[in-house]
Amino acid sequence: MLGLANASVSVLRGTDTDDFGDETDASTAVATGVPAAVVESSKVVLDQATQTPRTVRSLTCVMPSWADVLDTDRLQDQATGRIYIIESVERQPSLGYPGDQVLTLKRDTGDGP
Repeated sequence: MLGLANASVSVLRGTDTDDFGDETDASTAVATGVPAAVVESSKVVLDQATQTPRTVRSLTCVMPSWADVLDTDRLQDQATGRIYIIESVERQPSLGYPGDQVLTLKRDTGDGP
């Protein structure tokens, strides 16, 4: 996996409370410099209601088995500063040695309500 890494990421964990008492994501890094392979793929699908072609993009990340990552964490690309929300964490099958972790990501654009 390390030969395929195209990014170095920080794992962000935890929550905080804003001035209004709402829970927000904290930017506490529990690990930095973790090698990762982040890949964006896309496919064109047909919207059944309007018969309009739509492009669906998905982000996948592969990280080493030793990385402490939870599906409630976020990742920050150290080179670009982009933040990704982790939607799922799965282990690749392997014989003997623990397989790499495969994460499904969503880009955090920060335009939420």
